[in-house]
Amino acid sequence: MFLFRLLCDTSFSKMKIKNFIFILLVGFLATFLRFYINNNILISIIGSFLFGFVIARRLSQSKNEILLSGFCSCFTSFTGFIYFLNQIINMEEFIKMFLYLNLICILNLLMMYFGFTISRKII
Repeated sequence: MFLFRLLCDTSFSKMKIKNFIFILLVGFLATFLRFYINNNILISIIGSFLFGFVIARRLSQSKNEILLSGFCSCFTSFTGFIYFLNQIINMEEFIKMFLYLNLICILNLLMMYFGFTISRKII
């Protein structure tokens, strides 16, 4: 119902509808890639690199929305990360969970910085 009202709203410009459709399509592609790769750590690292790369590029707001909200958020879904950690907790390997949690956070920050730096050097 919300989607119907959103699309029928006359104040909702054609450009925003076009961006909305692109976000849906890019989100579908990201979800498919996430399913195909099926490795939470690798997906998280790739997604952080791409996020850093995209934010360093001075793209238009609509391209940022499409790439960050559409692709990166669907590709690196936080629930996949939490599910991965929950599986480790269920095996009662708390030290392993703590190490993975810290390792993933540190690696993601480094990869985001690396993506940001590479993107700035390409400009």
